[in-house]
Amino acid sequence: MNLSYLKTNFPNGRSRILMRNLDDANTELHHFIFVLDDHGQLWVDVFWPIDEDAEPYTASLTEKQFWRIFREWRLSGISLGDNSVIAEVFAQKQMDRQRQQQPISM
Repeated sequence: MNLSYLKTNFPNGRSRILMRNLDDANTELHHFIFVLDDHGQLWVDVFWPIDEDAEPYTASLTEKQFWRIFREWRLSGISLGDNSVIAEVFAQKQMDRQRQQQPISM
């Protein structure tokens, strides 16, 4: 397993750290071993659609930086994230993109 450590700092102030499996060759989904956000929500072993909106705000971390941030956020408490909510958000984004790309016919 080839792991990559990432941190995303969104413009609204929300952050997350990601542990991603780079060995997964799927072009439509990323395989994350886990994701932790700065509010203490943790997702474990998830497959999420590629989120182009988050890419500009995402940067690589070293493994040491990743675990330091994880420990800091973990001290604030951890709750298990709800993947169904994330799936709904990504599905809505995809539908919105498809609507914008459809040509207007008269």
